[in-house]
Amino acid sequence: MDGSAAPGGDGSAAHPFRTLAAAPGKGRVRLATGVYPGGLLLEDVELVAGKAVVFAAPAGSPCVRTRGTVRLQGLHLQGGSAGLVVESGRTKAEDIAFSGQRGPAVEVQSSAELVLSGSTLQASVSGFPGVRVLPGARVELRTVRIRGPFQRAVDAAGPAALRLSGVKVQDAVTGFWLSGGAASLESVEVSGGRGPGLYVAGGALQLRQVTVSGHEYGLLSGGDATLDVRGFDSTGAERAGVALVRTRGVLEKVRVESAGSLAGVQLVSSEVRIHGLELVGGRSSGLLSRSSQLTLEDATFVGPRAQDPIDGDAVQIRAGRASLARLRIQDCSGIGLLAAEGATVTVARSSVRRAGVAGLSVETEARLTATEVLVEGTQGPAVLVDARGTAELHALTARANRDGAVWAECSKGAQVVIDGWTGDVAPAAAACIRESGRLSPGR
Repeated sequence: MDGSAAPGGDGSAAHPFRTLAAAPGKGRVRLATGVYPGGLLLEDVELVAGKAVVFAAPAGSPCVRTRGTVRLQGLHLQGGSAGLVVESGRTKAEDIAFSGQRGPAVEVQSSAELVLSGSTLQASVSGFPGVRVLPGARVELRTVRIRGPFQRAVDAAGPAALRLSGVKVQDAVTGFWLSGGAASLESVEVSGGRGPGLYVAGGALQLRQVTVSGHEYGLLSGGDATLDVRGFDSTGAERAGVALVRTRGVLEKVRVESAGSLAGVQLVSSEVRIHGLELVGGRSSGLLSRSSQLTLEDATFVGPRAQDPIDGDAVQIRAGRASLARLRIQDCSGIGLLAAEGATVTVARSSVRRAGVAGLSVETEARLTATEVLVEGTQGPAVLVDARGTAELHALTARANRDGAVWAECSKGAQVVIDGWTGDVAPAAAACIRESGRLSPGR
């Protein structure tokens, strides 16, 4: 087809059709270079473009709508109330450029299916989604670039299936938004926005090797979300790298660097297992768990360093329960591990070095059981127990801590049981400190 051809063509190379209306209703159509009018409804057709093929539509209607089995290749969809609307059936689109829409660049309606690959979506105005996925739709995005101030680069409500692989999002307010349904992201990069990088509520989200730079949150979840994460990296989040609310999930190989005002990782009323966590820097807490059930294994904390003296704790467990093992904490400006507000915490085979306030701290009716933990070089005591806190210390090692081994506020209901201690200074005698086993000072 060639928009500059003479009327009455037969579709051959010598006499191409001038318009799609003149071409057969179904089959394969090859397009010559040119600008063609948009506002098209395509059904059971294949459009293959040469170089510089543009469909342009006014603001009041979608540029292209599809039904049935449709294949698009090499098109530039310009303008319209939407670039591509998949109304029904299955559309496969390759090497498509979207720009100038006054609405979503792509919309996939209920029960429809889209596979979009090797394509670019460019926002011309703010406030609209890049890809809108309606309930029951099935969408796959492969090697897609989404650029500019989209409100949500991908906005999905209850999809039957949604998969992103090799997708890069730049400057959208929110990179990915999932409300209900299920989605998987692999090798996805999100950067340059001011809202959550990724958000999920009431849905199941799988992440594999996903990176978020900047944004308000790296990953934020709302109520009744389920997470399966293997490889997630957040750098420079304004509030928190990972913030989970009423969420269940398993997270592996998570790295958070230079998180902001809330925490590197924040858990609220969630049930989460984390294996392989690295937290570097940050301006508040490293990990904050509140009223949650947490299992954390193989975690490294370097920092955080906070200006406010009440911040800068590497790990805070407030209410709920936590089982911690193989933690390596160093150079935080606050407490290495704090258990508070009635929390029940166990920590084993871990180390705290150069904490600014204390290595381990227990307060406000919390209970901490620590086994084979090294605390070294703090600017306070190795263990601080206050305000009706209870600590059971088994085979602990404490060295070079400015205020000694244990500081317990007996007058405030603190209770400490020591079962095996190695260090340069023995715990001071106190009414609320009970020794069980043999102390080994001077080692």
